[in-house]
Amino acid sequence: MKVDVRPLRLLRDNAQQVLRALDHPLRDAARLILDISLFFVPRGGAPGDPLNLADTAFLDGPFFNPERKSSTWTCGYAHPAAGAIHQGFHWGDALKPPPDFLRRATKGISRQLKKGVGTVLMQEIAKLTS
Repeated sequence: MKVDVRPLRLLRDNAQQVLRALDHPLRDAARLILDISLFFVPRGGAPGDPLNLADTAFLDGPFFNPERKSSTWTCGYAHPAAGAIHQGFHWGDALKPPPDFLRRATKGISRQLKKGVGTVLMQEIAKLTS
């Protein structure tokens, strides 16, 4: 069985262009995760803590790393009791797991993200080969 690896080489050789194109599905997935996690996040801080965890929500990105050939969007909560989750496309090792309430919010999103990434990759292959 022969496999044509030329399209994969085109994607890796044009990583900057491909990663920029992946910005939209990655941002959409991170935004959706943040929206869903707002239902799970603890509300009302501990006694003496004036911050409500839900009030510290953030969405940040894109972060392009040309050395690792990756693009990442981050969402989460800027509070010591929380943290962040990263949605990205990486050639390399996975990042550490997110807090439980953010992980619960990602259920089902990864399937949607894979479809979005697959669509963008096929569009980029078509652009690069035409």
